[in-house]
Order: sequence, then structure tokens, then C-alpha cells
Amino acid sequence: MLTFIDESGYPRPTDSTKNPILLGVCIHENDIKPITNQIYKLKDSIYGKQDEIKSTKLIREATITKNRTNNKAYVEGMVDIIASYDAAIFAVIMDKPDEPIIVPEHHLPKQYYLLLKKVEFYCNHHHYGKAMMIFDEVHEDADRKIAEAITGFLFKTKFGRSFHHILEMPLFVSSAVTPAVQFADIFAGIVRHYYENELDQKEPETEFQEWIVSLFTKLHNLTENNFIPKSHYLEYGFQKMGKNFSYPVSEKFTTSDNDDENLLCEDFFNDLSE
Repeated sequence: MLTFIDESGYPRPTDSTKNPILLGVCIHENDIKPITNQIYKLKDSIYGKQDEIKSTKLIREATITKNRTNNKAYVEGMVDIIASYDAAIFAVIMDKPDEPIIVPEHHLPKQYYLLLKKVEFYCNHHHYGKAMMIFDEVHEDADRKIAEAITGFLFKTKFGRSFHHILEMPLFVSSAVTPAVQFADIFAGIVRHYYENELDQKEPETEFQEWIVSLFTKLHNLTENNFIPKSHYLEYGFQKMGKNFSYPVSEKFTTSDNDDENLLCEDFFNDLSE
């Protein structure tokens, strides 16, 4: 299983983004070749040999109001491609923090932890093997910090060592040369606009908002919620975590080798809920 991950916006007070998003797209490795071929054909039919277009230029009101039909067709084509495969999408929706987030060195930021946990449960539930986490590269220092935090979590914490489906070597690649990463970029942009327009709370009022709702609905149909029987907790595949960027680190996070459903204790779930 390959999980392509990207951010839309950043959780910091100075960022213009109201609802930063961290999103992952899980694709079976056997599907990568046909999916990549479809992406190339879609892009070539619409843009020719043009380089990658970031979601910030594709998913905006001008796409609708100024009749940017190429951009609209490309976004819809990308959504339709992934919807035709046995793929899964998970997202963590944040609120812009009021103050800078202090993350201890080698500590895994909460949004990354939540996303990894969703992939772990998904692979466990479907009896898949290891999932490789593939990130859209930002710059060397930032990428190294996330890589160290992920491997530190998986190797140095009791709870992280209970994750059996996350490959312990995240990769960082350029979305310009790795087409599947563009899924995560575009889809994260769709999810961000959905929540920033408060479309989870009201009906769409503009043609742009109607477009976002139609795209978001197709993506949301590809997610899975995790129900933990012993804790009676339902964790959503598209999870809102608000401004709570801290989570407890406790030796209570234990698992039984024979009971993967008991990965998390009830106290921990209560701490993570909004």
C-alpha cells in the first residue's frame, strides 16, 4: 500500500489558511501504473506538456467565475480517476492556532500522528501489509524533522511500536515528477475549501461552493471511520481536531499481540476528541 500525503495550508497564526489540512491517499501498489497512465493522459489532453499545476491555482473561485474550463476539467478528472479504484482517503482538519505551536524535538506533531493512526487501522482492518508513507517534499530541513519524528514515534514509543502496518521509512518526493502525489495536493485543497466555506454547516450559496461540495462528496465516499469496540469511540476518517495540537504521551498505550482492535485506551480517545 502506498499512502501519498500533502498539506494545504500550515497550522500557524501567520498563515492565511483558516483550516489547514493534512491528507493522505492510500493506493494499492498494483494500481499505480494504470493510475499514473491515466494522470498523464488527462494532463496531456488538457494542458499538453505543461508542468505541474498546484491546487492553489486550480481550486479557487476564478475557476468557476472566470470559466477556467481546463482547470475545472483537470480537478474533476483527478477526482474521478481515484474514485474508480479501490483507494481510501483520510484527512485531519485543523483550526488556525492562536499562538505558535511548540513541538519538542523529534516529537511527532499531532496531525501526523492522527493520519498515521488512520492508515494503521485501515491496513489492519483489511489485512493489508505495510503502507509506505510518501510525502510531497517541502525542503530538506522540514522533511528531515518529519522523517525523524515518524521513525522516532514508531521505534521509541510503546504505542508507536504497536503499529505493524506503517513502513518505518517515509519517502519525500517531488510532486512534479511523481504524479500520484498530485492527488493529495488537489484533494487537500478541496477539503480545505469545503471547511473554510463552512459547507459542513450550511448549504452552498454560490456556484463555486456547489462545485466544492460535489467534489468533496466524492472524496468523502472513499474514507473509512474507525470504531473501537472496547472504547465505544468512533474516530472519523475526516477528523476535525480544532486547535488542540497537544496529545498525551503515556505508557498506558499498550496493545495485545492477539487483539489489534484494542490499540487505544478509552482515556486516550477522550483526550483526542473535540
